[in-house]
Amino acid sequence: MPVDSRRVLALIASVAALSGGLAVAPALAADAGPLGIGVARTADTQRGSFTVPVWTDAPGGSVTSVTATVRDGDAVVVDGLRLAGSGEQWSVPSDAVLKLTEDGGVMPHLGRYAIDITATDDQGDTAVRTGAGSLDFTLRPVLTTALTRTLLDKDHRTAGVTGTLLGVQPGSGDEVPLEGATVGVTRTYYSVDGRPDSTGQAVTGADGSFVSPEFPVVTWAGLSAAFSADDAQVHGTAQAAAGNPQMQQTNVVVTAKADRTRAVSGQAVTISGSVKDTAGTPVAGASVRLALGAAQPVTVVTGATGSFSGKVIAARAQNDWGGWSAAEDDPYLSASAAASGPIVLPADSVFTEVTSRIGADVKVTVSARLFAAYDRVSSIYEPQFVHLEYSKDGKSGWKDIGTGYAQNNGGTVTISKWGYLDGYYRLHHYTSDQFAESASRPVRLTRTNTRLYSMKASSTKVKKGAAVTFTGTLKEYVSGTWRPYRSGHVELFFQKKGSTKWTYISSGTTNSTGRATLKGKPASDGKWLIQYFGDAKHFDSDGTAVFVDVR
Repeated sequence: MPVDSRRVLALIASVAALSGGLAVAPALAADAGPLGIGVARTADTQRGSFTVPVWTDAPGGSVTSVTATVRDGDAVVVDGLRLAGSGEQWSVPSDAVLKLTEDGGVMPHLGRYAIDITATDDQGDTAVRTGAGSLDFTLRPVLTTALTRTLLDKDHRTAGVTGTLLGVQPGSGDEVPLEGATVGVTRTYYSVDGRPDSTGQAVTGADGSFVSPEFPVVTWAGLSAAFSADDAQVHGTAQAAAGNPQMQQTNVVVTAKADRTRAVSGQAVTISGSVKDTAGTPVAGASVRLALGAAQPVTVVTGATGSFSGKVIAARAQNDWGGWSAAEDDPYLSASAAASGPIVLPADSVFTEVTSRIGADVKVTVSARLFAAYDRVSSIYEPQFVHLEYSKDGKSGWKDIGTGYAQNNGGTVTISKWGYLDGYYRLHHYTSDQFAESASRPVRLTRTNTRLYSMKASSTKVKKGAAVTFTGTLKEYVSGTWRPYRSGHVELFFQKKGSTKWTYISSGTTNSTGRATLKGKPASDGKWLIQYFGDAKHFDSDGTAVFVDVR
């Protein structure tokens, strides 16, 4: 049973249910007949030009001429502009791009203009599409940026963005400054500890230049600028990365010791030591982070003599790396190594509150909570990797079909992956620094398989709009045999030739022999498929689509 087709059709069913049925696509041509005219679209990099698709369905015919009229409301600005064609795409020739009058062109001002298209072919056919598109004859914004400070140290901890905002004129490509524009500036941290981004604003001067506010930088970060506008003069978004300020650190040495080599949960462990630079001079006011297994870290600050002392409450059997540590916690200080020592071991673990289910689309979802076996109230401070595994007999041959994380949310993990028609599933946590290996009890998950046989159309070559009857037989696999499945709710879908989208057409119920009979009226060439989407006991069906040629 192909899993991919079930996923696609399951999504179709959801979309159809939300939209209330058949989705209507916008028309691509204004006039009936062999000539078709699509939507005219502005070339973003050269807004004095546009492209429009034009084609003919006349046998052996070809498009011979495409011209455009550009209007400012009802006033014609350009008439009879001949477009150059390449296949079905027709565009303004490079030597005829539209420009402002100040640049030697005919366009009176920046803004948006209506485009009308007239096309002819070598069979004598002519088509006109009024309002085929809109010419976005506006300035395209561009940004250039740089950092106000590229090298930071313990005495200079901030950086900003300076730059210039310009607008590129249609046609000529000239760049003009955008005065009085608001540019957004963002500092983005790249660390994994969830530090928030910070944003600010700067206003451009007469020459388009700007300087942003300064942002504190406490770890590896990037600064960037962005501008967006949509008015009669300027349209578009410009973004530019200013760079990553480098952080120069002062080298220090951290020494420390703990007053215990082992601790039970709830005991206080005192860690004491000192911070000095490489010349042996005490460093006052330095932040030091004290950690003990999976206990909540404590930050202390050195005194005038560079010494520190702090207490950390041990969390039994919640060890994430195997000991205690004292490390500098200042981004502008650097120690070659943290002071550390051993103190704890990984905790036994267990899965509880396990729930398992398999959907009609063969998607398996397993949820559970991962705990320390003898400390159920403790949280997980480092994500624990959990595997969803499958076995045909539930005893051997286990294989990994998906992964997830139990995190600091009570140890809850939920994994949803495409599974198999029948078999056993479990969650498996391999040994980590925090938890020992554990696995949930295997659970068998299955439903009754279904299939749509003998999909046929009453006619595979029809006139547009003619009714076609589609039939097929729905069967279920019971006791090793495919048997007719009656009273099954089935749905008819259509996929237009050249498209990947399936559209819901109608639905019905199978008769006592499992036969499904549904009708549709093809408007264009395409595939038709009858689909059964399962229920609480059955899987979705698969089947073969039938192609109908519309004459």
